Amino acid sequence: MNKILLLISFALFFSINAKSQCTPSFQGSGAGIEPDSATNLPHAIEGLPYDASVQFKAPLDTTASVGGFPVNITIEDITITSVTGLSSIPNISPFTYVPNPATGVFLGGGLGCIQITGTPAIGSAGTYPITVSLDVHFHIIGTTQQLTQPQTVSFYKIVVDSNTAAPSISKGKFDVAQNFPNPFSTKTSLSFNLPVASQVNFKVYDLVGNVMEEKVIDGKSGVNTFIFDGSDLDEGIYFYSLESNNAILTKRLIIERK
Repeated sequence: MNKILLLISFALFFSINAKSQCTPSFQGSGAGIEPDSATNLPHAIEGLPYDASVQFKAPLDTTASVGGFPVNITIEDITITSVTGLSSIPNISPFTYVPNPATGVFLGGGLGCIQITGTPAIGSAGTYPITVSLDVHFHIIGTTQQLTQPQTVSFYKIVVDSNTAAPSISKGKFDVAQNFPNPFSTKTSLSFNLPVASQVNFKVYDLVGNVMEEKVIDGKSGVNTFIFDGSDLDEGIYFYSLESNNAILTKRLIIERK
């Protein structure tokens, strides 16, 4: 059976929101995709939390082509089998998707939504294609046999824009960017670049040289980003260092709580 004409019958709406869980709220009145491939997903910004919701209304009755002839079908449900491409975005917190209903099974004619969240790393500016894989379960009108048609929506992408407020980092040598944000209250993002993969020793010192925090990081070649949690430290000025292959770079961080 040829592909169901899902791309003209599965309505999607992407919008930035600040909610922790999406609520189905599609308001369209017909089949279609919003936005189209030209408009695409909202952009993300390096170092800032990303939160986009996918709002949709699954079609109920539509048409498929069988042997070159149109056939009326009823869609029983559309099931999300995977969303790929999110893990390829360098991140401070991983990009994930959460459907509502949580099963990822959307009944024909019903409403649903998917939430995509994550925080792109400093130095991650670029374009990342996203592919949504679906199984469409349906039957030809006048029959009861359930049929399944795999379907993909592959023209969407997340564009990560550079954060001009974030510190820069050299990608041609061992380099450490200033933590961001700085000052901070509890957590801050730290990035470093390695010309080759190696272990990196990370230490935080107080003003008299006492080691307050330390750990060993298995760094990969390229830009590495991690979150430092300073919630156990008092307010004040500290120094942090990263050591790789006998090279040590030191920066200053400030903890402020109001």
